[in-house]
Amino acid sequence: MGSGEENRPWSVFDRVKNFQSTPETLMTEINAAIAALEYARATDLLDSPSSYLPKKTGSAPNKKPYYDARMADEAYKAGCAALAAGQLDEALHSLNVALSKCPPDRTSAVAKLQSLISLTSQQLQKPLN
Repeated sequence: MGSGEENRPWSVFDRVKNFQSTPETLMTEINAAIAALEYARATDLLDSPSSYLPKKTGSAPNKKPYYDARMADEAYKAGCAALAAGQLDEALHSLNVALSKCPPDRTSAVAKLQSLISLTSQQLQKPLN
């Protein structure tokens, strides 16, 4: 302490050297983490025994997620058609399929799907009057 050092209180940020430069960068990282969590949940939901989609036999238990933009687009279109027809349960299922199949690098598509899933879920939770 004798060489000119100040006696200041300890802080959790003492050794932190790099903060995100902008709030947008931080939000992008948060959104990517949320998207990864949603992918995992949607994939788990699709892999559950209650799912009525046909399953491949002999699949490995620790397989990597399978992304298919065309399948995601078809599921998205089916979800939109179900929304237009007022079939919220079917729409929610199709939109979750679309989210699970959408490649993670298509961030705008992922955001749109997450928004539609959220809105559809909210509509399903509203009590009928």
